[in-house]
Amino acid sequence: MPIQAVEHVRPMRGGAQSHLLRADDGHYYVVKFVNNPQGRRILANEWIAARLARALGLPVPPAAILDAPAALIQRSPGLVLRCGGRTLACAAGLQFASRLPADPHAPIYDYLPEPGLELVANLADFAGMLVFDKWTCNCNGRQVIYCRPAPRQRLRVYMVDQGFCFNAERWEFPDSPLRGVYCRNLVYAGVTDWASFEPWLGRLEALDPAAIFAAGEEVPPEWYGDWDDLQGLLDALVRRRARVRELLWAVKSSPRAPFENWHDRAVGAARG
Repeated sequence: MPIQAVEHVRPMRGGAQSHLLRADDGHYYVVKFVNNPQGRRILANEWIAARLARALGLPVPPAAILDAPAALIQRSPGLVLRCGGRTLACAAGLQFASRLPADPHAPIYDYLPEPGLELVANLADFAGMLVFDKWTCNCNGRQVIYCRPAPRQRLRVYMVDQGFCFNAERWEFPDSPLRGVYCRNLVYAGVTDWASFEPWLGRLEALDPAAIFAAGEEVPPEWYGDWDDLQGLLDALVRRRARVRELLWAVKSSPRAPFENWHDRAVGAARG
């Protein structure tokens, strides 16, 4: 059942022009609206990717389907989108919501200098997220936030903005070695062999196709349009599980060579 938005807090940065809202479950959510400038399928991508990433044990915030009432939009003058020189009210109805993983008043960072990265508690999760991003052909650079989930806890990284998985609205897979790779090689310093991608790679290769289709079937139809297109996307995800080792090897072999501590020269597509 969808949660319901009860308060607009503030607009957020980014191409989809998300907004931070409070919902009736007491949590705060970063919300992408169906009439955002990047297209409605961005919402479907976010939902499918969040559900599947969490199934693999990756640090993606919990996702929700949120109902934005027309009355809330009418009384919230800041709930707008700016598209092509025009200002539009955010759409009412069902929207994609990503739960904020920290107190809304606590510091949240989208960039850390390298000394700060070394203090992140779950830095190894970057390797797991790369498994996911190669599988889903994330055509954006890997986007993250860093925050403390509770006071006095260590910083943790959370993987956000999955809208450009499946090549955004196009639902295709134009694979290229550095797509989805994070901008700093340091986060991959722990990658020394195939075992560095576990347990996520093994979980993906063993993932039940029924779980992939279930994630897609939960998507509201107004987020994607054609049912056959959605089924084609899910079919492709089932097939692509077998290609992820090959795609990771292409990252290793790229001129940037982000895995500086992986020195194995064996054929990369072979199973570890």
